[in-house]
Amino acid sequence: MLRRLGLLASILIGSADAATLAHYNVAESGRVWVDEISGERTSVTGLVSEKPGPVGPALQFDGISTVITPRPIPRLTETDEPWSLSCWIKLDAWPWNETPIVDQTTPAGRLFFGVDALGHLVAEHRVSGHQPVRVVSSAQIPPRMWASVAVSYSHGGLSLAVNGKSVPGELSPPGEPTPTETSLLIGHTRTAQLPYPSNAIHPLLPIRFSLEGALADLTVRDHSLHTAELKKLMSGADRSFLRPAPPPALPRWSGGPGAFGAFHTTLRYESTWDSARRVAPDSDVVVRFPQAPIQLVFWQGANYIPAWVTENGRWYSDEFMEIYGKPRCPDGEDCEPMSDKQVRYSHVEILESTPARAVVHWRYALSEVENQKLADAATPADWGAWADEYWTVYPDATAVRRQVLWTDHPGRESSEFQESIVIIPAGESPEDNLHLDALTLANLNGESRTYTWPARTATGFAKPRGVEKFEGLEAPMIQWINLRSQWKPFQVAGGGPARFEGINWEPSMSAFEWWNHWPVAQIRSSGRPALTSDRPSHTSLSHIYWPVASQDAQRMTRLLLTGLTLERADQIAPRARAWLAPAPARVTGAAAVRFEPSERAYVIEGATDAGSVRIDIDADEEHPLVNPAFVVPHWRGGARVELEGAQVGIVDRLEGRQLVVYAPITATHRVSLVLTRTE
Repeated sequence: MLRRLGLLASILIGSADAATLAHYNVAESGRVWVDEISGERTSVTGLVSEKPGPVGPALQFDGISTVITPRPIPRLTETDEPWSLSCWIKLDAWPWNETPIVDQTTPAGRLFFGVDALGHLVAEHRVSGHQPVRVVSSAQIPPRMWASVAVSYSHGGLSLAVNGKSVPGELSPPGEPTPTETSLLIGHTRTAQLPYPSNAIHPLLPIRFSLEGALADLTVRDHSLHTAELKKLMSGADRSFLRPAPPPALPRWSGGPGAFGAFHTTLRYESTWDSARRVAPDSDVVVRFPQAPIQLVFWQGANYIPAWVTENGRWYSDEFMEIYGKPRCPDGEDCEPMSDKQVRYSHVEILESTPARAVVHWRYALSEVENQKLADAATPADWGAWADEYWTVYPDATAVRRQVLWTDHPGRESSEFQESIVIIPAGESPEDNLHLDALTLANLNGESRTYTWPARTATGFAKPRGVEKFEGLEAPMIQWINLRSQWKPFQVAGGGPARFEGINWEPSMSAFEWWNHWPVAQIRSSGRPALTSDRPSHTSLSHIYWPVASQDAQRMTRLLLTGLTLERADQIAPRARAWLAPAPARVTGAAAVRFEPSERAYVIEGATDAGSVRIDIDADEEHPLVNPAFVVPHWRGGARVELEGAQVGIVDRLEGRQLVVYAPITATHRVSLVLTRTE
């Protein structure tokens, strides 16, 4: 009923004005654009949907493909007579660059009325025999909020209005003349263009795109709008639509803490974005923990790049493997899963999920953004660079990340394995997610040093003044990120020595680096600075460089301990030593025991026929025990552990049953455990 009343009010406004040349509305669930004056019906191209608006139904544009091409309106470009154009618009995000609401060209002239990358209204008019004019509003259209916008032309001048009031505008030089085709485009760029600002993006790839938002009640009249008419545009609006809408949140499991494990699921983001995907249900993976609503998320909107999610929704990622620059990356930019915009090469699967631990496998290609070519593939016959990452996750919110880079050139430079990235939801900035004392390093002795990014004081783009060389601490091995959360991300480099370098490369609108070409964004870009918080974005703090764990002619492997913690950076040293310098262990009832760092577990061999296995671990201050795990291949039956809080997992493999035990123990003295077989 609300929609019908809104539509009726809109039609009455148009019909009461005998000078209306065109009045467009939406029909057939957004698939048709109807001119109520002439009866012309135009099919809408691209991904579309219909949604309610302040004066009736509105057309939702997808930001990429949606375009409408009605017949041109001669009054707008064929004569120098007055005209006006008004509509309702809601921008879900500011455009990547100037995007038209209406763009009409004819042999006689051109009209462009749209929005620029900073949310300003832009109008440009050309007609044969007259001086072209261009005006840009000083006011900005806020994201996620409906606004009535209008442009009027009279006596060679343009005037702009927002929400029923004239707004000041600045004259600027007109653009280059356009080809003398005859066409009218609504909501989509006429030609490919570089994202703004073009001097700060990479690579320099022009892109085509549409409005990212909704449009309604587009009306063209044969005169300029006076004050009373501008006010009248607002009178029929449903005021409940004029409040700002919250931005979509980054998706996560909303059920809170629960039994530990890894789960396939479908993480929904926003209906327009979700509907464009070509990914099956249950393609995402979430690892849940019992202590708090913290998670490890593998989401297609982030190209399955794993992210730790804190109790209050802060996202942190240790990036991925990347190869950059010619000749290894074929077009000279960044070959990485972040550039795989349609998730052509990336997928995630659960290999193991028990109460004792979960193992998640993430496989991807290192591709560039323009043509999806692979790194280290000089010809189509070459395999190129591929990656396997195995995340072995335990109930204490700690994981070993085993990264395997497949390439014919594993020893070459220009590749990286880690970047400390904070993923930021729309509506927030890096400062909303990070404290300025953003990063602390620690060594295995428990000594630490904190590094601070100075607060931003510059206006406009400026290079961040953060730390570039993390000096003043001997032999750092541990990194701790100071998110605005209780749970903090941490990393321990697998082997030593490790080197840490800060990231302050490119001009930013924040005290930190700040880009919005990822996550979610589908534009062909591997570097576009965020202008505001209208889109999901990310910031980067540091790189960690550390020795390889193994290498051969085709593979290079590194290990990283990563997770979330309530501890301070200087308290993580025992956990790091327990992994890097594990306490020696002996077994009774089995042949041998060894510590496997890629699993953060003691692996017990030769216990096939034993009724029980006793494990004695000689922990001390230098070799502490912190939440150890035990893996017994070829185990028969079930198992029991006489330890409060211990978790037992049984994994049936083709090669036989495997027992996994997680023991929540922290000790610097001898510890004994007995694993007893049950039938």
